Amino acid sequence: MGIFEDIKEWMAFCDELVYQMRDFKSSEYKKGVADGVEMAVDMLKSYLKEYPELNDPKC
Repeated sequence: MGIFEDIKEWMAFCDELVYQMRDFKSSEYKKGVADGVEMAVDMLKSYLKEYPELNDPKC
């Protein structure tokens, strides 16, 4: 079950990174990177919905 905790921690980090990159007068480049990171995390969340051990309130 340790892998799920690590994945949830990584997803929380990515969510915070996306927030930081979109805020604070970000350039178009940073906003584009934030969009890509968010898309990757959303894809992972969709994949992991099949595992009940992952209880992410944002999913």
